Amino acid sequence: MTEFQYDVILSYSGPDRDVARGVAERLRADGLRVWPNVFEDVFADEADAVTAAQREAGLEASRVLVLLLSAQAYGADWAQLEAGAFRFRDPAQPERRFLPLRLDAVAIKGALAHVPYLNWLSEAREPL
Repeated sequence: MTEFQYDVILSYSGPDRDVARGVAERLRADGLRVWPNVFEDVFADEADAVTAAQREAGLEASRVLVLLLSAQAYGADWAQLEAGAFRFRDPAQPERRFLPLRLDAVAIKGALAHVPYLNWLSEAREPL
């Protein structure tokens, strides 16, 4: 069995940063190890705060990928977000898990259109 440094890594589009921060804070409050250790690295104002190599290392070190799905996610970041999900859906890696969180009512695109998701629409969310 693989030992992971982190329980969860969040994958999200820049405009969903505030929701991602709330989810990450809630997970940490529940005792989960959320990548990265320093929130400011991911939630900084600059889009380049986390390099591709740092993100790849975070994906490798994490057991669960939480993918935040929204209209904003289907922009320029979509290919990267969708690609990150595939290693967590690989039957050869049963210790990894993938959890899509649907943030709005926009139709889910691509290969993830038929994947079950958790409804995280704003009216369904508990206060964080």
